[in-house]
Amino acid sequence: MDMPAMIAHYLFAQRVFSKLKKAGVTPEAPAMAAVGAQGPDIFFFHRVLPWEPGTSFAKQGSLLHKISPAKLFEAFRAGINRASAEDRAAMTGYVQGFFCHYALDRAVHPFVYYWQEELRREQPGYGSTAHQYHFRIESALDTITLRRETGRLVRDFKLASVIPAESAGGWPALGRLYQPVFARLLGRPEATAAQIALAPKDMRHAVSLMTDRTQVKRRLLLTPVEKLARKGAFATSLMRPADTGDWDYANESHARWVNPFDEAYESTDSFFELYDLAACEATDMILAFLDALPDGASMADITQDRGFASDLPGVYEVRL
Repeated sequence: MDMPAMIAHYLFAQRVFSKLKKAGVTPEAPAMAAVGAQGPDIFFFHRVLPWEPGTSFAKQGSLLHKISPAKLFEAFRAGINRASAEDRAAMTGYVQGFFCHYALDRAVHPFVYYWQEELRREQPGYGSTAHQYHFRIESALDTITLRRETGRLVRDFKLASVIPAESAGGWPALGRLYQPVFARLLGRPEATAAQIALAPKDMRHAVSLMTDRTQVKRRLLLTPVEKLARKGAFATSLMRPADTGDWDYANESHARWVNPFDEAYESTDSFFELYDLAACEATDMILAFLDALPDGASMADITQDRGFASDLPGVYEVRL
C-alpha cells in the first residue's frame, strides 16, 4: 500500500509522458492517464467516508497489489480489445498511466520497506505499526519529489489535482475495464461497473479532506488526538510534511540498503536514482504494450511479472 505517495506518482507520470512525447507517442485520454497513474490506490478511498453508501472496495485496492502484474495487464488488454471505440481511448489512457504507477511501485517499494525498518529501529516511539513508518517515508518523499520536480512547496499543491475533474467522462469506462478483473481475479463477481467507477470520485473527495497545506490540521488537531490515543502517528504519518530535513528519506547519502525480499540484492541507490530508472522502464513498457495491442507480446514478457512490492518475478507478497 502506498497511499501517501500520490504526488510522487502524479509527477512521475508527467515525467514518463514527456519521455513518450519525445518518442512520438501522446498518451490517449490524458486525464484518464492521470487517474491511471494512481494505480490500484484509487480503491483505497472507495466508499470509505461515513456518508458514502454502498459496499467499499478498499480491500480490493490492496489485493490488486498482491496479484500477478502479468495477469492484470493481460486482463486490461482483453478489456481494451472488446471495448467500444469510445471506451477504448479512455481505457488505453488509463492503462498507460497504470504502467507508470506499476513501474514506480516495483522500483521503490523494496527501498521503502528496508528504510521503514531502519527508521523504526532508530525512532521506536514514533509509530505503533510498520504502516506508520512506511507512510511517513512516502509522505516525505511526496514533499521531496514535488520540490525536486517542480520547485514548489507542498503548501502550494492541491491533492485533488492528482485526479483531474475532467477525467469524469472516462470513469464509466474504467468501471467496465475493471468489472472482469473484479470477477475473475479478485473474487467479486457481484461488483458492477457502476459501483467500481465511483473510485476516482471518492478519491477526489477524500484527498480534499486530507489536504493540510498550512499544517494546521497536524499541529492543532491530529497531533493532540494521537497523543491521547497512544497508538502512534496513525493520522499524521499520512500528512505531507513541510520540512523533510529530520531524516534522509531519499537516501541522498547513498547508504547501503538491501531488498527485504532478496537480501542478496543490495544497493546504495537514492530514491531518485530508482525514480529515474523506473521512468525509463515505464516508457519502454508503455511502448511495448501499445505495440502488443491487440494480440502481440505477452504481458509476462513486457513486465517480467515483477511484483508491485518485491521487484522480483513471481513474488507478490506485500510486507507491511
